[in-house]
Amino acid sequence: MRRFFLRFCVLLTCVATVTSCLKDEEVDYSGYTDVAITQFTLGTLNRYVHTTSSKTGNDTTVVNTVTGSSYKMTIDHLNQRIYNVTPLPVGTDAKHVVCTIGTKNGGIVAVQSATSDSLRWHSSTDSLDLSVPRVFRVFAPDGINTRDYTVTLNVSDDAGVSFEWQLVKTDEALAWTEGMRLEAYGDSVRLCQKDSIVGRSTTACYMLTDDGRLCCSTDNGQTWREETLDDNAAFLPMAGEAVCISWSYGPADNTDYVLLIGKPRKENVGTMRVWRKIESHEGSKGQWVYMTFDDDNNYPLLLGDNMTMAYYNDMVMAVGDAKTIRVSRDQGISWRLNSTYDLPSTLSGDHVTMATDTQGRLWLLTSSGQLWQGSLR
Repeated sequence: MRRFFLRFCVLLTCVATVTSCLKDEEVDYSGYTDVAITQFTLGTLNRYVHTTSSKTGNDTTVVNTVTGSSYKMTIDHLNQRIYNVTPLPVGTDAKHVVCTIGTKNGGIVAVQSATSDSLRWHSSTDSLDLSVPRVFRVFAPDGINTRDYTVTLNVSDDAGVSFEWQLVKTDEALAWTEGMRLEAYGDSVRLCQKDSIVGRSTTACYMLTDDGRLCCSTDNGQTWREETLDDNAAFLPMAGEAVCISWSYGPADNTDYVLLIGKPRKENVGTMRVWRKIESHEGSKGQWVYMTFDDDNNYPLLLGDNMTMAYYNDMVMAVGDAKTIRVSRDQGISWRLNSTYDLPSTLSGDHVTMATDTQGRLWLLTSSGQLWQGSLR
């Protein structure tokens, strides 16, 4: 870190020298304070494809290239995130990535280490490990103002994956009507009445009130506090038509990523409302952030009745009465159809609900009493 700031001080000294020379020519210079990343373009990437010889049966690895610039990186200035909506092909090497970065007002970009808080200047010729989310910090020319962006590179991992649904049982005692949901209960699941309580995280449960407030309880519903939201409280979903789930948030220990989806309170809106929160197990309240679907996102979560969610195989699944599963691999930003995870053709019932238990097993229950379990093969 010391070496980084020594270099930065040298750079500022150079800027000051240039400023001094310019004064003789009566040219006024002042450092800009506005700072942002305006462009993030991937370079050419390697892709490793495993094949099997039809003659010898031996495995062979073929190295191809991927034109990274064809995969647009979305810059979300509000949430300070940069990501690709369209995943890179299976086998793309995310550990050796070159990228070109553009900034506002000539800002200078540094990359934070994946294992510490140290920073180093970014170079468009150096490869970076983007197999995990990385923090990029842009410095304004004034040397004071900074802005961080978390860059996430999404790579498809569906090649060779086989997913199957198995019918566990059909029992009339498990039949239910509209207004129920499946939720985790220890190493199993249970059917609950869908009401103002929308779901739970590791340390809390959440409730939407009829007057449009999102509340939290850390003592099993004995007391409730109103949650902290960003400036989009008007976009909270309606009570009784929302569900939230949580899972361990990898970049930080003892932390959950909490995701909330629900039907909008306004009519003539074609997409679900999606909110997220990073929650510490140690009592930090955190803030809920509304996740908008902008024009660059071609895969929003479309409006649906009786929607339910489950976190499985490092992705989020959402399904409702349309009985079409949409999958999100970027924590709720984009939602895609994926034929690998289609529902079974023999499924019966008007409504479905699903959840994962603490062992990571995926369960689905239909309103006719069919209990299914999904698993990767």
